Amino acid sequence: MFEDVDEAHADGEEKIVFRYNREERIAKAPKIVQDYYSGGMRPVRGFKVLIANKSNRFVLLALVFFVAATWIYTGLNRTRAYAKLGNISLELQSFAFEEEIYVTLKLNDKTGKTNKTAGAKNGSGNSAPKKVDVDFYFVGPENQVMNKEAMSMIYKGGEEYFRTKLTDYDIIRVEAVVACGEEKKQLSADVKR
Repeated sequence: MFEDVDEAHADGEEKIVFRYNREERIAKAPKIVQDYYSGGMRPVRGFKVLIANKSNRFVLLALVFFVAATWIYTGLNRTRAYAKLGNISLELQSFAFEEEIYVTLKLNDKTGKTNKTAGAKNGSGNSAPKKVDVDFYFVGPENQVMNKEAMSMIYKGGEEYFRTKLTDYDIIRVEAVVACGEEKKQLSADVKR
């Protein structure tokens, strides 16, 4: 197809002829290339890929270190803003606005059934009303409790909130002890500024 095309070359110069011999090129190639073309090189599969060479082992080691550091950090982290009390999930949030600290404790029944809907239909009442007590502790910069507030409600299921505010700009963290019957959970949330 392109054999008869005269490629550009200077006047008076001889036309360059290109000869391609695959076998000769492969014979002069490095051993890894020769193995690849002869079919002797098989790809490494599975877990062996992660330890096949030095750079892969380094990446695996870095990945293991990162995962271990993340687990250790979450295990030692003092702020635990989420917990579960029976079938009630708890979420504590706190933030500062102007000179006040606003705190919200969200209670949510994960079953999605409340006394008013599911219990009234079948008469079973999956989530009976429960008394929930909360003690909020407002912690200052030197980890001392600056103020304490207690609240209580009859929880009937669904999504309910405990909300409070405090006028003190030195608060850095809010801790809550939530009790429902015999069960208690402690939550902690840093004040978002």
